[in-house]
Amino acid sequence: MTELIQEVQLALTELLQSGLDTGGPAAAPRLHALAARCEELGLHTGASLLTQAEEALAARAHTMEKDDLPLAALLCRTARYLELCREKLQEESITLRWQAFDCETEGGYP
Repeated sequence: MTELIQEVQLALTELLQSGLDTGGPAAAPRLHALAARCEELGLHTGASLLTQAEEALAARAHTMEKDDLPLAALLCRTARYLELCREKLQEESITLRWQAFDCETEGGYP
């Protein structure tokens, strides 16, 4: 899951570096594929956010006057979601290490 979070972060970074332009012809399909992977792993909110970003990006390709605010706001929400996912994974990792330590010491101190 950590790898997927990193891939999504990279895709968002590249999109921002393109100046919220269309991100090239591979950007929308890449977001679609990442959304599908999120859905498979149970990250339903992430899948929804990436699908919205894909749709917004595809729509931008067909407009003359582009409004950056909606897409930028969506990317900010997605980045915050990724941050929360990282925090949750870190908390789970700490809990597992603590439980392993507790099992090694049989509930007491070494």
